[in-house]
Amino acid sequence: MSHDFFQYRELLTSAVGHAVEYLESLPDRPVDKQVGSEELRLSLGGPLPEAPSDARRVIEELCQTAEQGLVASGGPRYFGYAIGGSFPVALAADWMVSAWDQNAPYYVSSPAAAVIEETAADWLLELLGLPKAAGVGFTSGAQEAIYTAMITARNALLKRTGWDVAKQGLYDAPRIHVVVSDQIHSAIKRALWMIGMGEQNVKKLPTDGNLRIIPESIAEVLAECDGPTLVCAQAGCIDSGAFDPFEALADAVGKHPNAWLHIDGAIGLWSAASEQQKPMLQGLERADSWDTDGHKWFNMPYDSGIVIVRDAALLAEAMGGNSMGAYLTDAIAKPDRNAINFGIGASRRARGVPIYAAIKTLGKQGIEKHLDACCALARRMADQLRQVEGISILNEVVSNRFSAQFGQGDDEFRNTLTARVVHCLQQDGFCYPSTSGYKGLKTMLISVLSCHTTIADIDASAEKIVATYRVEAAKLQAPDTAS
Repeated sequence: MSHDFFQYRELLTSAVGHAVEYLESLPDRPVDKQVGSEELRLSLGGPLPEAPSDARRVIEELCQTAEQGLVASGGPRYFGYAIGGSFPVALAADWMVSAWDQNAPYYVSSPAAAVIEETAADWLLELLGLPKAAGVGFTSGAQEAIYTAMITARNALLKRTGWDVAKQGLYDAPRIHVVVSDQIHSAIKRALWMIGMGEQNVKKLPTDGNLRIIPESIAEVLAECDGPTLVCAQAGCIDSGAFDPFEALADAVGKHPNAWLHIDGAIGLWSAASEQQKPMLQGLERADSWDTDGHKWFNMPYDSGIVIVRDAALLAEAMGGNSMGAYLTDAIAKPDRNAINFGIGASRRARGVPIYAAIKTLGKQGIEKHLDACCALARRMADQLRQVEGISILNEVVSNRFSAQFGQGDDEFRNTLTARVVHCLQQDGFCYPSTSGYKGLKTMLISVLSCHTTIADIDASAEKIVATYRVEAAKLQAPDTAS
């Protein structure tokens, strides 16, 4: 079976046709076709192939059989969780990343990738108003970015006490206090578990009705932390889009003898790039580290995450610095960007390339337009829904997301009705919200993240949500028709 270079043109041409057909179907196709896993296993599974198959036929069959199980999360009416679409130029650039097939962690393995990512990092810092000398790593997503930042924070905090994690490990190391919002995201929890800090060391700061840390609580809680202390805040709470009081947090951290402030901005860090929105993020630049996702609000293809650490040397030291194998000594010693110093991956694709292409194509003005449009569309939908009796918008819509509840009555009734409404909307497939929780309440979460969402999509989706609510409310209140 030959694998010559002339095969690429035929196979990629075939793939382009299928890809464009899928992408052009997104405005009209059901968001979720609700296919069962067993049905997918029958069409996609089977025994291990013994003999070679025709490559083009494999691509054709793959596209045809996978299509039924694809969720149109890149479409204009997908509002669930926090999954954005893709800027066309970012997708095109990502295809080139696959074609070039460069290993990005070392300058010598791809000088072009190294300089492209170096440039993208510089542009990101300027765009977000963060320190120009900060270290920037391109990760698989915000989870990996948080993990990377937490490792750096842990090692730096312990280093200040005279403890060297690289040499001494964690046995008998000083205890690190952890201070978080009571709206802590699961990604922060997972990162703490992974780096051996655990939940027993966590102190929680109370939040207000918009899920924002109450500033008056910060100093008191930090006063209880008499050793190295890691403080985690949010730029864009998952359920309300709210921004924690970064100035007050930075002030308190600055007064503490050994504390580190990390800001989880998986969604909302991008607001710092908007002149309209950045007043809500005052003090953001005073943190020690930040994380965000490219594949959420910035509409990069999966996967794309970013970790930023104020002191690049601390990030490089935590990632192993120059302590690499002998066969990589020359590669690390080059006076150019070696991305392995900015992340945990020793082999990865050049994730910074799509980010570079998007920033160069959109410019600051185009990026701001995208960010501000998403916020305006979220406010528009929330305004339409709150006009309907029995629909409550639980948060002030300060960004691109909001939480809603349906019905009137006690919490149990509203929680049940809300879950039914969201389930029916997902089954219907016209638009796709998700469920979440808001201080113990079951909610419908709407996230407007896609560059493809229009006013018409928002208005039609709001109409569908209201109609579904009325049908499900009538069913739930009528015992003889309840299901």
